[in-house]
Amino acid sequence: MKKIAVLAIAALALAGCTTQETTLVRLAAHDSFAISDELIQSFQDETGFELEIIRLGDTGSLTNQLVLTKNAPVADAFFGIDNTFQGVALDNDIVDGDFKAIDYSDVCFNYDIDWFAENGITPPASWRELGQEQYRGLTVVTNPNFSSPGLAFLATTHAGFDTSMEVFAYWRSIRDNDLKVTGSWEDAYFVDFTRYGGDRPIVLSYASSPSAEVKEDGTPGSAALLTECFRQTEFAGVLKGNQNQAGAEALVDFLQGDSFQASVPESMYVYPANSAVEVPESLAKFAKPAESVIGSDLDINSNRERWLTDWSDVFDN
Repeated sequence: MKKIAVLAIAALALAGCTTQETTLVRLAAHDSFAISDELIQSFQDETGFELEIIRLGDTGSLTNQLVLTKNAPVADAFFGIDNTFQGVALDNDIVDGDFKAIDYSDVCFNYDIDWFAENGITPPASWRELGQEQYRGLTVVTNPNFSSPGLAFLATTHAGFDTSMEVFAYWRSIRDNDLKVTGSWEDAYFVDFTRYGGDRPIVLSYASSPSAEVKEDGTPGSAALLTECFRQTEFAGVLKGNQNQAGAEALVDFLQGDSFQASVPESMYVYPANSAVEVPESLAKFAKPAESVIGSDLDINSNRERWLTDWSDVFDN
């Protein structure tokens, strides 16, 4: 998820001292995790723990790295494993206790309003239309092997069709329509999307993303296709084998607390898991949740490897 990269707080100076072992708490997060310096300081002042943030790429990369290092964990707690990759974490038994919901948003396609107006093309009404000729070369998605939005879109297509043959036919239609597949959400949105100088006016993102694209005159710069989206929930939790159990628990509690939850809409442009938190006007006006969501009943974990193999057969050959 979005957005701004923040600097990790440095570890205490003496690597072998007892103070560091008991006060440093390490958070593994995906690259889109955002927390202000003020909130970091607030956490440290309230708890007495010093925070280090370790960024491990997109959601898939984060999850895979935590699995690969589970015998010698690189962090004490995590943020950013979502409901598309949660099964991997469960199968590999890397989490101590429960997954705690921190935020959610709906994975869907966004389009650049001005680009379509300037080029005299009617924007698509649904992801089902992206294989049509008028949208040739206009769309970028993220690779489902590494990216949670990519995997969410893959699940969406399976939920949206009755048979695998229909899914494959759709995938081939967008492949043959010059779909671009990139490794991460950050690359798709901030490199390829026309709102940031790229050449793709349709990007796989979130229903909440348009709230970040409001122009100076108060009009929207982008819009989301709000039907048949996939609802993504991001979690935090304590990692097994951690070096600071108390610190990890305090950090997860802080991420669920009012101050951090209130920051989520404007820092990461998603909805806080705490429904009592009031969202800013730009989110409420320009980033409404999806009108319909699909795929919540899919067993993603059981189907993951087959789906990814099938995707690679279509897009890598």
